[in-house]
Amino acid sequence: MFKMIKVIIFSFCLLFTTHAFGKSNEYYQKTLVHLLTECNSKCQKQIFEQEVEQAFFSLFQAIINQLQFEINQKKKEKLWSKDL
Repeated sequence: MFKMIKVIIFSFCLLFTTHAFGKSNEYYQKTLVHLLTECNSKCQKQIFEQEVEQAFFSLFQAIINQLQFEINQKKKEKLWSKDL
């Protein structure tokens, strides 16, 4: 039962990051099949940690990019208001 819950949660996380960060569905399908058929618990833990780490860095990078965009927009607005 615990393993089933773990697999469902992991699958949900994989599907969520697929849509959020643009990885292909094939990548996650292959990863999930490999995880369920060929991995022991140590391998599963390592794959899960790598995916979480990569998702965290991608999210952090997206936040930084958004902040840079907003700062640039504010600078442009300030320049335009000075020119008028």
